Amino acid sequence: MKDFKRSLKYLWPYRVRLGLAAGCVALIAVLWGGGLGAMLPGAKILISEEGLHGWAYGMLAEDVLNARLARRPLPTATRIEGRRLAVVLELVDVTEGGRAATAGLVRTEWIVGLAGEDPARRLMPADALSRALALAEPGSAATLRVYNQDTATVREVPITLGTARGLSRLVGRLIQRIPEPADRAGRMDMLLWLLGIVLAMTLLRDVLRFIQEYLVGSAVMRAMMDLRCDNYQVVLRLPTTFFSEQGVSDSMSRFVQDTHMLARGQETLFGKTLAEPAKAIASIVVAMVFCWQLALLALLAGPIVLILVRNFGRVMRKASRRALESWSDMLGVLNDTLTGIRIVKAYNMEGRQRRRFFQVNRRLLKQQRRVVRTDAAVSPSVEALGMVSAMIAVAVAGYWVLNRQYGMDGDKFLALMGCLAAMFDPVRKLARVATRFQRADAAAARIFELQDQPQQKRVAGAPMLPRHRRSIEFRDVRFRYPGAAEDALRDISLHIPAGETLAIVGGNGSGKTTLVSLVPRLLDPTAGSVRIDDRDIAAFSLRSLRRQIGLVTQETVLFHATIGENIACGLRRPQPERIIDAARQAFVDEFVRDLPAGYDTLVGEHGATLSGGQRQRIAIARAILRDPAILIFDEATSQIDSHSEQRIHQAMAEFIKGRTTLLIAHRFATIRHAHRIVVLEAGRIVDIGAHRELLDRCPLYRRLYQTQFAAGAEAEQG
Repeated sequence: MKDFKRSLKYLWPYRVRLGLAAGCVALIAVLWGGGLGAMLPGAKILISEEGLHGWAYGMLAEDVLNARLARRPLPTATRIEGRRLAVVLELVDVTEGGRAATAGLVRTEWIVGLAGEDPARRLMPADALSRALALAEPGSAATLRVYNQDTATVREVPITLGTARGLSRLVGRLIQRIPEPADRAGRMDMLLWLLGIVLAMTLLRDVLRFIQEYLVGSAVMRAMMDLRCDNYQVVLRLPTTFFSEQGVSDSMSRFVQDTHMLARGQETLFGKTLAEPAKAIASIVVAMVFCWQLALLALLAGPIVLILVRNFGRVMRKASRRALESWSDMLGVLNDTLTGIRIVKAYNMEGRQRRRFFQVNRRLLKQQRRVVRTDAAVSPSVEALGMVSAMIAVAVAGYWVLNRQYGMDGDKFLALMGCLAAMFDPVRKLARVATRFQRADAAAARIFELQDQPQQKRVAGAPMLPRHRRSIEFRDVRFRYPGAAEDALRDISLHIPAGETLAIVGGNGSGKTTLVSLVPRLLDPTAGSVRIDDRDIAAFSLRSLRRQIGLVTQETVLFHATIGENIACGLRRPQPERIIDAARQAFVDEFVRDLPAGYDTLVGEHGATLSGGQRQRIAIARAILRDPAILIFDEATSQIDSHSEQRIHQAMAEFIKGRTTLLIAHRFATIRHAHRIVVLEAGRIVDIGAHRELLDRCPLYRRLYQTQFAAGAEAEQG
């Protein structure tokens, strides 16, 4: 899928649209889950004897007792203390270590009332008892009256009520705002209100889906427009021999059919690939709330589905690639015939061209049939696997309902089945999405074959390089420019501890710039390696490497943008105060304050409206703002007057503390604070040491000092 992923960079400019579309998807998922969650309240209203309020109060009562309760209807002949209760609360299960277990309650016992001054509460119906327990203050003491079926006696059990779960408390607060109907007929109003809420959620979900699909579609179409423009520019730069060898029809096919298929894949990625998983997750969450054991059981088919879809995807990619190639061949024949129609007719070639076209068309049909066959097989296969796992979950749930286990009743059973059905429908749709991605990837591969040009080698999926902390090392490095007769660098071995300021000096053509260019991988060594913290930088992400390097070159590059934007170049949404702080350190603020628009002043193309010194200060401020671990200054102060240079070095002296700094300069002020100085000649390291040491023992450095540095040093001392 690397080619398809590569195509996603064209969607980056439209990330706001896609972000809004993703927000719509999140809301759709919430509304979808809300609609599924309404099934159980609806079932409680229509079917159960306890009703919606009784269900909510029962859930709260279970939480405060740390036990699972069930409403148990009693036969007419059953009497408790001479009175008949139609329905009692039976302890189905007691949580080990919970409040009910600590109080001495055991399974199969019935809670029949509450002890106290009110005689009417000594024997209470199940619904009234659940309500009383649910509405009691958390942490309050209560005395339960418990009936033992074996001894047919009632005992009083003191207990401290606990605190209900957050979900239960939320349901309880909502229920208390809804008037409780007096009988089953009175539940109709509640049902109508619930249906109205579900209808409103459905309409809102449909509106959001329209917005999401429109945003994704418009972003993808714009991205494809950009991609076609880029490819068109590539075509204009290709040598004529390319078209002599490949023909024009193949390129036309990549512009039309391949781009269309890639667009469908991108629409799918930000359409169904976001919406359907969100709906599936919402369904799973609701199912987990109802019964997490059965939800997990239904998901057992997941790994098998993933393997199946992956295998189908491989077949689909190959078939799609061949179908696109056959489509290109058909366009080639069509192009030959239509552009040469006069020759075809004049030389009676109609039959030959017809046979040629039919052969190519049949080959295209064969590949397209394979694509359709693969695509058609995915959904039924996934649906069959999902049905098997769902049926297993249904069988287990049915057994629990019939045997009154794990709190599973008919209402919860129906709601859970609805959730499982809602969960597998998005999964079934996603199975076809995977094959569409493979078709889009095959199209992307052909598109980028046309677009690709030789470029710097990058490691696919390279890991991120951690921030530099220990050292930079050049290990047996050689470098030769393409077409050059000799190496520009030879046998360079150099170890630079973190935090050291290293100056690099030498005559013109000695390899200074080439050497420092190896650190940010502007150049890659012909032999040997450059290592940061004993890690070969060639094996890591180029972005993560360059993110921690600040580079200021002799030839300042500014863009046609504002001064603030040029300082913030390469950073995402930097804070304005940080830009101004960096500008002050580089003394950019001195001349910006006099401009009418300040930091919003456009500098013109290549900074044409600024002086060389002003451009250089902006470049230095840009490096300061990045907060790099590694600083590279390649004759960075060559275009700055001596007064500004001195002030900048004062600011830089503080900034470079704790950072590894590489300096290339022809002025003494630039190198005098260096811990060590490397002397280069003809691509080799001649000597390394401190300034005084090199003056004493290195003739080349002594000559460089006398010709380049001495005047600057005398000016500073004077």
